Amino acid sequence: MTTITEGTEISAAQARTIEEPEIDRRSTNSPYFGRFTCDVCGDDFAVHRWLSVEERKFTDIETRQTWSGLVVLACDRN
Repeated sequence: MTTITEGTEISAAQARTIEEPEIDRRSTNSPYFGRFTCDVCGDDFAVHRWLSVEERKFTDIETRQTWSGLVVLACDRN
């Protein structure tokens, strides 16, 4: 892990493609997921068939709480 800001570590990026079934499932499990904005086209995640993303895990050094972050590299709508 690499420290990016004081108090936060970040894992190495993992590039992968998220297909429509996973987008639908994640949107159902967390309504906010489908409303995230695509970095490439500006549309909500929920309207896509696929997203090519770079996924990282962030960790708070003090609490050890971990969360995921996505950066969209490409999508079916561009």
